[in-house]
Amino acid sequence: MEKNLTFKTGGVDGCDCDEILRLIEQKKIDTTPLLTHTFPLREIEQAYDIFENRKEGVIKVAIRP
Repeated sequence: MEKNLTFKTGGVDGCDCDEILRLIEQKKIDTTPLLTHTFPLREIEQAYDIFENRKEGVIKVAIRP
């Protein structure tokens, strides 16, 4: 099953994104420690504030629809 996802990188070369996504899908790369915060879409302003201002030990934020 394919998912309609947008994968964005910051501060890195995006040329290996397909390979990285494949490795994540195959569970060869564990991204769990990087995702420190998850918010519903309705709380996106709070999520952005936490991420932008590096609050609460944030590394990466995920937004749920």
